[in-house]
Amino acid sequence: MSAARANILVVDDIEDNRNILIRRMRRLGVEGCAEAADGVAALEHIRANPVDLVLLDVMMPRMGGVEVLETLKQEGRLEDTSVIMISAASEIETVVRCLELGADDYLPKPFDPAILRARVGSVLEKKFLRAEVRAQLKRLEAELAHARRQQLAMVPTDFRALEGRLDIHAIMRPAYEVGGDLYDFFFLTPDVVCLAIGDVSGKGMPAALFMARTRSLLRAGALQFQSIAGRPPLPSELATLLNEELCKNNDDCMFMTLIAGFLDLASGSFSYVNAGHLPPLLLRASGAREVDSTVDPPLGVADDIVYRDNVIQLALEDALVFITDGLSEMEDVDQNMYSAARLLKDLTEVPGLSACTIAEHLVACVFAHADVAPQFDDVTVLALRRVASAVT
Repeated sequence: MSAARANILVVDDIEDNRNILIRRMRRLGVEGCAEAADGVAALEHIRANPVDLVLLDVMMPRMGGVEVLETLKQEGRLEDTSVIMISAASEIETVVRCLELGADDYLPKPFDPAILRARVGSVLEKKFLRAEVRAQLKRLEAELAHARRQQLAMVPTDFRALEGRLDIHAIMRPAYEVGGDLYDFFFLTPDVVCLAIGDVSGKGMPAALFMARTRSLLRAGALQFQSIAGRPPLPSELATLLNEELCKNNDDCMFMTLIAGFLDLASGSFSYVNAGHLPPLLLRASGAREVDSTVDPPLGVADDIVYRDNVIQLALEDALVFITDGLSEMEDVDQNMYSAARLLKDLTEVPGLSACTIAEHLVACVFAHADVAPQFDDVTVLALRRVASAVT
């Protein structure tokens, strides 16, 4: 938008001053000039009409320039309306006060045409640039909100799909609009469920795109292998496939830690691979502990890694909990981490309870620890509990 199309309001109690300013504005090509004789009339005009710039006298009857500026600030109008104070040299302290309140500039009396042109042009240019930045930011925020909804739609949220066969629940809280954490579960065969949780290096949109890529490869790789080979892949075979694909076209050297495996619902055997991720947590009536397992490098680091399989045998009512490091590394205002030790302690409070209760309890504990400290990493929990009805 050019200065010629700007809406300018001239506010001065002296008519000659108003006329001089309006004439000079018109010489600059500005046609949208209005005038007000005092602060009260100025506020009435601003509330009823769009105004880009106010040339505002400091000393006026009924309501002075400082009061007008204070009112504009209280009403949140300074974001859309710029203000140049008009002042005599003796009023410089008042001008400083106005600049502190949010005025963009000031114009000394008597008016110098060159200074008037320069300051009006500069203030309007900054005003229009701010408006453009706000519009771009609003568009970006809308796109990110849509991206967040799309990303959250990529992970399963209908936990009833396994009802009666496996008690399962997950919670994912990105630190920003979108994040790099991943969880997934789906039937590979009527008796085998694929489970996964992962964490991409980095934050924000790049991590979210890498997460989406990994999730698609995970599902496609497992299902295609089952279709072609007639059996579920070994977790190590699946990890090798994922790693080879994620190493391709990975100039930014992004990587993902991942636990992926297959749970046999009838036997309770969970075979999995751990690619640089935090170990699973096993919760029994006797307490909670980390599961000892072989940990291999993350996916995407090098394309020649040999991955190894691990096995956990779940008894009835055993719970298995997977987390990302956003839980254990959550900091409070004093930068004290929540820690893996505290997580295990809090986990021991919920043996025998539902997977939903377990996941919600851990997330509540973590955010209670953080209190008012900002979340700096994505938080994801995947909890499952083996139920008796899964045994046939």
